[in-house]
Amino acid sequence: MTELVERDTEERALERSLVGLGAGQGGVVVLDGGAGVGKTALLKQVRRLAVDRGCTVLSARAAELEREFAFGVVRQLFEPVLPAAEAERARLFGGAAGIAEGLFGAADRPGAPGSSYAVLNGLYWLLVTLAERATPVLLVDDVHWADLPSLRFLGFLARRLDSCAALLVVTTRSADHGEDGLADDLLATGELTLLRPRNLSARAVAELVRRELGPDAHEEFCAACHALTGGNPLFVRELLRVLATDGVRPTAEGAAAVAAAGPDAIRWYVTARLRRQPPPVRAVARAVAVLGDDVALAEVAGQAGVPVPEAAAAAERLTHEGIFDRADPPAFVHAVVRDVALTLVPAQELGREHERAAQVLLEAGRPVTRVAAHLLRTTPAGVPGRVGLLAAAADQAFRHGAPENAAVFLDRARAEPPPPAQRAEVSRQLGNCRAHHLALADADGHLREALALADGGRQRALCAYSLARFRNACGEPREAVPLLGQALADLADAGDPGLVLEVEAELIGMARADLAGRAELVRRLDSFGRRPGRPQAVLDSQAALEAVLAGRPAGEAISLARSALAGDVLTPERCGLWAAVHTLLVTDQLDEADRRMQRALDTAVERGLLLPMGIVRGYLARIAFLRGDLAQAAEHLELGTTAAPPPNIGLPLLAATAADVHLEHDRPPEAAAVLATGVLGDDRPPHSSAHLWLLGSRSRLRLAQGDHVRALADAELCGQAYERWAPGELWDVPWRLLAARAHLLAARPAEASALIGAQVRLARDFAVPRHIAVALRAAARPAEPAEARRYLEEAVELLRTGPGRLELAHALADLGQLHLRAGDRSTARATIRRAAELALECHAQALADRLTAGLTTKGGRPPRLRVTGISALTPSERRVAQLAADALTNRQIAERLYVTEKTVEAHLSRAFRKLEVHSRTQLVSRLSAGSRS
Repeated sequence: MTELVERDTEERALERSLVGLGAGQGGVVVLDGGAGVGKTALLKQVRRLAVDRGCTVLSARAAELEREFAFGVVRQLFEPVLPAAEAERARLFGGAAGIAEGLFGAADRPGAPGSSYAVLNGLYWLLVTLAERATPVLLVDDVHWADLPSLRFLGFLARRLDSCAALLVVTTRSADHGEDGLADDLLATGELTLLRPRNLSARAVAELVRRELGPDAHEEFCAACHALTGGNPLFVRELLRVLATDGVRPTAEGAAAVAAAGPDAIRWYVTARLRRQPPPVRAVARAVAVLGDDVALAEVAGQAGVPVPEAAAAAERLTHEGIFDRADPPAFVHAVVRDVALTLVPAQELGREHERAAQVLLEAGRPVTRVAAHLLRTTPAGVPGRVGLLAAAADQAFRHGAPENAAVFLDRARAEPPPPAQRAEVSRQLGNCRAHHLALADADGHLREALALADGGRQRALCAYSLARFRNACGEPREAVPLLGQALADLADAGDPGLVLEVEAELIGMARADLAGRAELVRRLDSFGRRPGRPQAVLDSQAALEAVLAGRPAGEAISLARSALAGDVLTPERCGLWAAVHTLLVTDQLDEADRRMQRALDTAVERGLLLPMGIVRGYLARIAFLRGDLAQAAEHLELGTTAAPPPNIGLPLLAATAADVHLEHDRPPEAAAVLATGVLGDDRPPHSSAHLWLLGSRSRLRLAQGDHVRALADAELCGQAYERWAPGELWDVPWRLLAARAHLLAARPAEASALIGAQVRLARDFAVPRHIAVALRAAARPAEPAEARRYLEEAVELLRTGPGRLELAHALADLGQLHLRAGDRSTARATIRRAAELALECHAQALADRLTAGLTTKGGRPPRLRVTGISALTPSERRVAQLAADALTNRQIAERLYVTEKTVEAHLSRAFRKLEVHSRTQLVSRLSAGSRS
């Protein structure tokens, strides 16, 4: 290899990175510059240095023509280093890494998730395991052309290199970064070394000229070479190669010949070199230009139409000519040279070349996504077989966590066009792919197109079913319900009882969510209950919520909900899950509800289910809020809002809890802003059960603002909506208590007392302590002091052993104020202090501040409050600590949470310190004691 010129700065930086790697410090090096500036030469230098240090080198070169080959760069990196031995391979793909094995030729595991994040996590742990044998150095040339899933992996890895001793070196042209910004993510990593090689100076070009053409090269000749090439190292090298071949002497007279060549001379020289080759050699160059680098010689021969020995000889000749970097597998010396080779293919023949490439790769057994990447560059012509290959590629890309790539293949299949009988199905699958990666407007258009194209029967039922599920996920059950009714009608004679059960089960869940869907819900429950093979979990889930809404004793509802959730039949993308989880929420089984939702969250992440993320986080935020953990609630709200772009069924739940959290922090303007931008902004009427929480939050906001008229209107509207939605009188939003507060603000105590009395009666019948305590707190407001004290003392006792710590803080605060007004300062101070401690543990700083300020208004000393124990843990520390207590190793925790072992160690260290424990055994005891308390 020719010695590098004027690259001392870059070479020293690369040496430092390798030295740091040897000390266990990973990092990212980005070589950024224009084509031909010498980035690839520096990458080769890194390879040589890394090999000398005993590192394992994983390398890849991205190509513009292969951007739709999902995980193509990742395959180039890993495939050469994966062992053939089954036992060693099983070790590498153990644990979380197993989900990525399907990328490398293994059969996809049953129920392959289609989750990009799970696959990225699996690849990370595959690299971590490889690093146990030798330190890995990853080299990626032309990363700006990498496929999107591979770019995501490189970004995922770059953010974790503080915990994995690996070095990632990439070359890029910042001017060619795509609109997705993923290549730019690498430039934002913490451990980044950014190198920008410059073009060579006139002195450096002169050095190269004299090295290649003789030490006596004239200054004018050297200056002409520099002027023509601009000091671009690739162009300098190519120019000198041509000048040497043509016998041009490096004299002052020769300088005129160089200058006369013009700025396009280099490309012209490369083209001329290629044109001078014999036809079989040109055919091989053309074949590699179309197929891409590093394709097996047998496939190159098939593409070129020559025997394999002749292809091998041609590759050797092209390597000798400086056009190929190596002969087996053949690869161009530079992407610029490949581009020149492609220009030799007439435009009208390029599509046929890619058609042939697809056939060659298919016959060679290459991944169907690589085959189909060539079909993308053919002209749509209704060719038989193309649609099937493109659909198969889309299916594989989807299962490997690349729905965007899947959509590209389906878009091309749609343009072919498919035969009439397949058009609806292609559009349906395209819509589902777009929905999967949250391209919601495109998804809606394609799914509606699919339904319009379907000609009836099972296909139309499938199209209506897909559109209904999408519209429900967007928060529109009232549109989804009739679509599913249509689907069931189309399935009447389809002979597919399994699909009928699935569709009707979803219809039941969507009718439950539709405030006007009561009649349809009852009818479908009756129909579903008589179908053979029906999953009992669906019926139990709905029966559990019916028991809640009818106000029957909570134990009955809890039993039904647990039966529905047993066995994990109800998954987060299915409507049946939510009635059972909602039942646990309303019956105050918050720990159990949280476990179920965490499991749903894990499932959604593992399977790449982005649409349900909003509702899963919405329930998790509500559970945390009801527990009184405002910090945890805030985390779920942030993550849920980020994960659920509008429209999304989970946004009303997230907005309602966000408004309630703001109100707890004494921030009515922020609460108002959240509600104003939601689905009920501008006082729009509710039409989904998810909107009822919003009505409750809006009523609470208006009470905080002193607007009793609109607060009462919202509370009564909520009550009316409930009456349309379900029988019975007890619901999870206590609209009667909200209405009562509005009446009290309007000085109408009689109306308030009547509503409160009804709520107390219903709550006692339901027998959930929280509901009784909340109603008793409300009853204390208009009551005489002695009666109010009895109500509040009972409320405190009911809440003391329950999960609602913030509600207990409020009850204690009310009781303390009552004692204060009665003149019992000692009892009042102790009670209010305990309320303030609880508020601080709940991260309800505004309430804690109000209470402590009240203790000092009449000369008392402010109490010294400090959060300790479990309440002092951040949400992330608590989750890691709980998993450690569940006997997971640090690596297993890291795999589960998609973080590094170093992150887990940091969280555990802080948790141990805050909990004052020194072992996992002590941790288990401390967490158990804290949970009981």
